[in-house]
This record gives sequence, C-alpha cells and structure tokens, in this order.
Amino acid sequence: MKFGLVFVIIAILIALCQPQITFSGAVSGLNIWFFQLLPTLLPFMILSNILLSDPVQEYIFARMSPLRAKKIRILFAVLAGLTFGLPIGAKMAKDLYQKNLIDAREGQILLNHCNLIGPSFVGSYVLTKKLDLPDLFGISLLLLYLPHILCLVCFFSKKEATTEQKIHITSYGKTTRKATPRLRNCFQILNVAIMNGFETITILGGYLILFGIFCAFVKEIQFLPTGLRACILAFLEITIGIHEISILEISGMVKYLCAIPLLSFGGLCTAMQTWSVCMGAPFSMRNYIKERLLFALISGLLTICLLYTSDAAD
Repeated sequence: MKFGLVFVIIAILIALCQPQITFSGAVSGLNIWFFQLLPTLLPFMILSNILLSDPVQEYIFARMSPLRAKKIRILFAVLAGLTFGLPIGAKMAKDLYQKNLIDAREGQILLNHCNLIGPSFVGSYVLTKKLDLPDLFGISLLLLYLPHILCLVCFFSKKEATTEQKIHITSYGKTTRKATPRLRNCFQILNVAIMNGFETITILGGYLILFGIFCAFVKEIQFLPTGLRACILAFLEITIGIHEISILEISGMVKYLCAIPLLSFGGLCTAMQTWSVCMGAPFSMRNYIKERLLFALISGLLTICLLYTSDAAD
C-alpha cells in the first residue's frame, strides 16, 4: 500500500513537471476513447444491459426450463464476448453472476476466455489499416479465439457430464409454467440501460487517458531499442502499441508475429478496464492475467508454427 502511494505521488510529480507530454498523452487516450471505443462498445453495452434486465429476462425465459435457460445465457455471453470485444465479456460474466444465473467458477471461466479483442478491431484497425495484411483475417481469428473456444467447450462439457447442474431458481427461472409476462416500463428499462452504459464507458475512457499518458512518457525513453519500446507500448495499451509496431522497419510477417500474442493478451490498460468492470464480483484478476499471458504464449507459438509451415511450403 505504501509503495503504491509513493508510486502515485511520483507519477503526479512527473506529470506536473512535464505538462506537454502529459497533455499529448491525454489527448491520445481521449482520441482512442472518443473515436474508437465509444462508437464501437457503447451500443453493445446498452444492448446487453437491456437483454439482462429483469423484465426482459422474465419475458424471454418464462417458458423455458432453468437448465435450458442457463445454457442459452452462457452461449449468449460467449458470443457477445467474442463478437463485441472486451470488456463486454467481463461485463456479461459479472452481470450473470450477480443475478445468480451462474456460479463464481463459471463466471471466472467466462471472464478468462470470453473477454477478448473484438474481430472488428483485429480486421479493420490492425490487419487492414496498420499491418496491410487483410488476407490473414480468418487465420488471425483462429489464432486468437480457437484456444479459448476449446477451453470453454471442454469446461462446460465436462461440468455437464460429471456434475448435476446447480441452478439458482430466480423469479424468471421457475420450473412451473406460467403465462408469458408483458414488458412494462420500456422507457425506464431503456433509460437505465443507457445510463449504465455511459457510466461504464466513461470509466473505461479514464483508464485510456491514464495509459495514454504512460505511453507518452515511455515514448520519451530514448535509450530503449525501437522494437522493444513498441512492444512495451503494446503491452501497456494495445492501440498505441500496434501503431508503433506498424511503423517499425521490419517485414510485415515479423510485425504480424509481434502483434498476435500482444493482441491475445490485450494490454494492461484493458486488464485494468476489466478489473473496473468486474468490481463487486469474486473473480480473481491474478488468475485472469495468468490465463491471458498463457494464451498469449500459445497464440505466439501457433503463429510461429504457421509462419514456419508457410515458409517450408514456399
């Protein structure tokens, strides 16, 4: 605790002594938030808030058995996490746990393996705009997502086969048949969903601004090799780091090899954003970071194997 306080004080003093660097870093983080994160994530956050609201859940799952309803909720969380991009997966895992729809272990698994970089970011920003390798979009998704999907399938298949499902019976998960309820107060549901979405996206923007400042100071460290500095920046904040990797004077496939494991990890900024989203749930961030580092290594090894086999075929 004392070390953390000392670090914060030192960081504030450095920022005050270098206002130009601090300003440029804050602007960089703010631009990423406003032009990329806000338009891509906010609509999906609002949609997920609507779908997970009690009246909508009551309407959708009123005539389903608890087991079937739970499977559909988990499948939706997986698809949302893999499709919309992080931290949607973390938010879905937390919301499902807090509504007693999944247990803590299932929430941790969803957090570890569904909270991933979105395919739109990989395809448009990374492969097309920065690396100029749009043809590798399909194989990139396999390298990034397939190991996580296999872990999810193994975990939930094994749990279903070896243990009796323990499902919390909630007001919208009862086994008795009842008439399908009507949705009431639709505007109230929408207002709450929008407010919660803006609250979450604002917190994420704060972390982006802070890490934008960190990255601006890292760029000023001149004794670091250019390649190492680019990888450090990507480890801190993935958007800024991928840009730095893209301007390195190395071949496109080497840039690709550097980018894939860093994309799999997601960066410390996204880890902090995930932690902020998951506050209040008993999920282990240490376990999350260990898993992300492990799967970043796996994605990197798979990429090396891909490049090696491609060179051998040529």
